[in-house]
Amino acid sequence: MIQKIRNYLETHQKQYELLRYLIAGGLTTVLSMVVSYGMCFLLADRQPLEGSVILWVIDSINRATGMQVSIANTVSWVIAVLFAFWINRVMVFQVKGGTKASVLTELAQFAGGRIVSFLVFEQGLMLLLKLIGVSNIVNRIFVLVFVMVFNYVISKFWIFKEK
Repeated sequence: MIQKIRNYLETHQKQYELLRYLIAGGLTTVLSMVVSYGMCFLLADRQPLEGSVILWVIDSINRATGMQVSIANTVSWVIAVLFAFWINRVMVFQVKGGTKASVLTELAQFAGGRIVSFLVFEQGLMLLLKLIGVSNIVNRIFVLVFVMVFNYVISKFWIFKEK
């Protein structure tokens, strides 16, 4: 069974690349959440532990102020973008080599693309969908899919394109 999957992926490189992209995105999302919640936990005013450790951690995270959440999300975004750049370059698009200057150019393009996708799609599109009455759950799912497709396209055809 595993050999059949391996053979399929070796003969279907585009599908294999998409699978790697989805795995990289999942890992980046998990890292982002862990860093964000971890920062909220570290920055927030924690009460003494009483009862369940899990409930205490959740309560501590929920005590984070708006400013603390903003700091946590900023740190999380920076770390997630750096990790996503690395994993997309190495695992997804399998870019080899490059000069220090070319790698820094790719990183700048990658971060710029992520800023555009955040501002235009995650903020702009979400607002537009909200204005036309799309529910929050459907809105978020639609925006996440759109952002994922946009980020894949700019990564594949602009940042990590074959030279």
